[in-house]
Amino acid sequence: QAKTLHHDTSFRLPFHSAMLSTLRIARAPVRRFQAAAFSTLPAPTFSEVKFVKEDVEKVMMELPDYNFYEMKESVPNPYQGTTLDRSILLDPPAPALTAPKVEFSKLENGLKVASIDKQGLTARLGLFVNAGSRFETSANFGVSHMVSLMGFKSTAHLSHLRTVKTLEQLGADSSSACTAGREEIVYTVDVQREYVPLVVPLMVGNVLFPRLLPWEVKGASGEVDGAKQALEANPDDMVSELLHKAAYCNNTLGLSPYASARSMPYFAPETMRGFLLDHFAPERMVLVGVNVAHSELSKWAMRAFADYNAIPMKKREEAKAAYTGGDLRMEGSSPFCHLALGFESVPWGQKELAPVALLQTILGGGSAVYSGIGSGVTSRLSTQVVKQSPFVESCSAFNTSYTDSGLFGVYGVSQADKAGDMAKAVAKTMAGLTSVSKDELTKAKAMLKGKMFRQADNDVELMKDMGQQLLLSGRYGSPADFAKIIDGVTESDVSAAAKKILSSKLTLAAYGDTHSVPHYAAMEAAFK
Repeated sequence: QAKTLHHDTSFRLPFHSAMLSTLRIARAPVRRFQAAAFSTLPAPTFSEVKFVKEDVEKVMMELPDYNFYEMKESVPNPYQGTTLDRSILLDPPAPALTAPKVEFSKLENGLKVASIDKQGLTARLGLFVNAGSRFETSANFGVSHMVSLMGFKSTAHLSHLRTVKTLEQLGADSSSACTAGREEIVYTVDVQREYVPLVVPLMVGNVLFPRLLPWEVKGASGEVDGAKQALEANPDDMVSELLHKAAYCNNTLGLSPYASARSMPYFAPETMRGFLLDHFAPERMVLVGVNVAHSELSKWAMRAFADYNAIPMKKREEAKAAYTGGDLRMEGSSPFCHLALGFESVPWGQKELAPVALLQTILGGGSAVYSGIGSGVTSRLSTQVVKQSPFVESCSAFNTSYTDSGLFGVYGVSQADKAGDMAKAVAKTMAGLTSVSKDELTKAKAMLKGKMFRQADNDVELMKDMGQQLLLSGRYGSPADFAKIIDGVTESDVSAAAKKILSSKLTLAAYGDTHSVPHYAAMEAAFK
């Protein structure tokens, strides 16, 4: 039961960092509510970074002291030899307090660079690429997942072994990852801020000149089965997959970011190289850093690209997502029934996104085993579904927005025999969203803004938020910007958004023990 609560929050990953845990179903962290109104957000000013030919010896002198097998302190320890009878706090260095500020720049080749320095000791770096499973075709299904599996392997500069050993020496081997989603592929590394000059070229090498050696590709292909097993062992991720497949049947967002056994014939260097050439142009990339000086980040990004020809921008077909709705169920090993009911939501950047975010907050969520701060104990789903039945394990609202469509709904976990009762209770609660009182809206606004501001303090979520906003909109909005948008929403805006969402076709997805899930037609009728 405790496990269902944990996945309850990971099932939805959306908008502003604050919303990242409240508004989106996805395999990897995704979109935010900031996009609620592009026109109201200030367009960032990108300072241009010119490519400069530099003396290699002088550049190498700027690198921190680093030996492949030995780490040296860049600054001598001033307290070496200090005994326990002396307090080192008697002579602390004076702090240099600097207000965090988001800064932007752009390389000559179109790569956007953004950073915010919060003076933290650990730098969070992310390289975002506007490519994902929605851009795949029948000739390369699963290639996004394949590319992510080849992340941090051999490049033209470093072998796979050398890459791994370098990351280990920097203490970043466990924090380095490459994940593929439906609209983005993201390379991330967490490292001590003084070693950013070493890590940025290493990250860029993955998108600029990966070697894609046949034996490494063959070795990575064995990870596909492991990813499939991990997916099936995680009911929340599995329901998300089923929901997308049913909502966008055989098109764009319905294509899975996971490779399958059917994809194995395509798992070849040529397939991945072709995908990189089609989608990995610098104009489709954003490099983001948190707790790093912007001048350093942009300088080392420039140096990583300066002497190499990047992949040229190529026009690509971008088919519009076609929402179909539908019903998809799968029996799984879970003894519970995991059920999601969804409708088409507004796409990225629409003005209705702020009212939809508030609708999600009003629905909220609840758990049978946890009722701490922020768990939504006073929300509609908690009071009208979870607390009304001892058989409901957890229930939560989600909203996920993509560039041209979105999904809004409720995900619940219940005892298998009572799945029908839970589904009907959820349908009744969702149908009541067309009526929202002024007091309820005021409370939802306060909760949404509070969550947004609190989560903005999370460096990892902030990094993801900045990258995804810039990648898909070219703009960035701070929590304060979105607080103003939220404050401007009225009861009529929320009611209109609810009516629009509920007028779309229902999508139903279920996993686990699904024997008592009602027929699709019965659930459709419950919303009438």
